[in-house]
Amino acid sequence: MDYIGKKCPVCQKYFHADDDVVVCPDCGTPHHRECYESLGHCSNENLHEQGYDYQEDKENAAEADGMKICPSCGHVNDNNHFFCGQCGASLESNKNNYQSNQNSNGFPEGKGQPGNPFVVTFMDPLGGVPADTDFGDGITAGETAKYVKQNTPYFIRVFNNIKTMNKSKFNFAAALFTGGYLLYRKMYKIGAVFAFIQLAMIAVESYLTIAYSSLYTEFLNAYSQSLSSGNLTNGITEYMQGLDAMQLLALYLPTLVEAARIVMMIVFGICTNRMYFKHCKKQIKKIKENAAEGENPETVLQTKGGVNTGLAISLMITYLVIMYLPNIIIGFM
Repeated sequence: MDYIGKKCPVCQKYFHADDDVVVCPDCGTPHHRECYESLGHCSNENLHEQGYDYQEDKENAAEADGMKICPSCGHVNDNNHFFCGQCGASLESNKNNYQSNQNSNGFPEGKGQPGNPFVVTFMDPLGGVPADTDFGDGITAGETAKYVKQNTPYFIRVFNNIKTMNKSKFNFAAALFTGGYLLYRKMYKIGAVFAFIQLAMIAVESYLTIAYSSLYTEFLNAYSQSLSSGNLTNGITEYMQGLDAMQLLALYLPTLVEAARIVMMIVFGICTNRMYFKHCKKQIKKIKENAAEGENPETVLQTKGGVNTGLAISLMITYLVIMYLPNIIIGFM
């Protein structure tokens, strides 16, 4: 069992990922090794003769209070919850039922299985991936889901696929919004860089649209006349020969900028899920290592993760203003 987020009964401090945990062989109570050795015995030793069991005691206490205990991580949840509030696993009536629902591969029925990682249980926040699945660096799927928060079924399945088969999926939202999407997912450093690049591209196109509006109108007229005369190539060539270097640059640059934006969108669609997976693991590891004394790292995961909707909306409004401002200005010219 993973004891991260639970308290040592001796020092009353939360267990962290790097803690040396000793479990009593008689009742299963977890302790910090130092606490166990300083005490010299299990903190519940006086209950051993009564057949005390750490897990059963939690289950009985939960049932008495009308609560549900998670069969995956042992967290106590409200009785009206269908999924664990700590690891996101599906809540069963008891641990035995959970084990009996497992198939021959060791996966709960309807959840991700080898060779078919996208088979999911309806409304499962982990997308069918077991909560204790190791994503590397001591990070589990349940912890990752707590940090991701929004759209966890999609990301947990994709992350599991990256971890097990080194295969990802094309992220259409990232392709459409590039830097803005990274900021939305709280990847602030790299997101700020690419959001600035995207804004710069849009600003260049907007400036050229305003500054060379008459040039573009003349080009379109020349194109239409050449097309109607059936001599498109010669007509456009003659028109271009009459332009200076700056005018030629103004005609070609928007096309080059748009091509660069399309390439950037494709690259982001392909790479963003892998980038976000690495970001999540890095941040979760940092949170678990730096959790303050007495602070529950599981709670910190939920407050530090998720998305920044306000920043994403602000950036989207900025994009729209820069994109449509030239049309408004030209309309008044």
